[in-house]
Amino acid sequence: MLFLPKNGFDLRLSSEEVDPIGNAKVLLIEDSRDHQFLFIKRLSKIGLKNIIICETGELGISKIKSDPSYDLVLVDYSLPGKSGIDVIKEIRILNPEIPIIMITGLGSEKIAVQAMKLGIKDYLTKDDFLTTDNQRPIITKVLLEHRIQQDMILSRRLQADPEQISVSVYKFGRLGPEPFLTSPLPFEKSISPQEKDNFLIKLGAHYMTATGAGHEYSRGLFELPVPNYEKYHGLVFGFQMMESSHNDPRLKRNQAKNYGLIVIIYPILYRSILPIRSTIEKRLSELLSTYSDMGELDNQFITRVKNVFFELE
Repeated sequence: MLFLPKNGFDLRLSSEEVDPIGNAKVLLIEDSRDHQFLFIKRLSKIGLKNIIICETGELGISKIKSDPSYDLVLVDYSLPGKSGIDVIKEIRILNPEIPIIMITGLGSEKIAVQAMKLGIKDYLTKDDFLTTDNQRPIITKVLLEHRIQQDMILSRRLQADPEQISVSVYKFGRLGPEPFLTSPLPFEKSISPQEKDNFLIKLGAHYMTATGAGHEYSRGLFELPVPNYEKYHGLVFGFQMMESSHNDPRLKRNQAKNYGLIVIIYPILYRSILPIRSTIEKRLSELLSTYSDMGELDNQFITRVKNVFFELE
């Protein structure tokens, strides 16, 4: 059974937030207002909601320069100023990882072949795009492949610098949340040891309050901000486990299930972890199932939690 805070506020991520299609950010470069309207209508039917429109190639390139995190670029070949081919060349220089699909007119197969040589994922004719559902499997496939690629890149970056992830484990003690396992914080060099201790205590109290009220605490994985550190992101996993060595008279010895939190902090740059939240939640649950008592959790447990993120691919 999943317990939620009494105020009814569900901290779990919605399916919309973790869906690689519905949550994708798409850049549409198309000069015709009529076609813009029709393209958006078609893209909305696929489930795409975050669509940014540019009417010229120059504007599209400017958008990529200011924000290279688009999941897909749809570019018309016939544009005022720079052609679609010119736009693709410049986007490839700015960010070679962004998937691009070209939209062409009828009889533009030679142009499409030229674009394919520049590394676009596929091409669609305007007739197909506007009158059939042929674009649905192509766009869905490209977005899913891009998500898998980004997850692999993320995993390798984390493996190369494991200190980017911090893991702390809390349990509910006599005076409230108690940190009993911690690893270095990603921003540890910028604070003193005393500041770190105070931060960890306040963090545990903040997260335990957020995930529960009274004796009803939520279990599972939640996305929460890191107080006072806006450049960092937190995942909080709530769980219950036997704690036979507890010293709280409110809990019966050898029968007590205490409440614990696993707090994972990392740079917000890696927020792309979220689309695979269900995988992370499942692996953390499986990891905890190999322990029968909180007293068994040790520094090796911290390493095993980190490995959940290093082995995402």
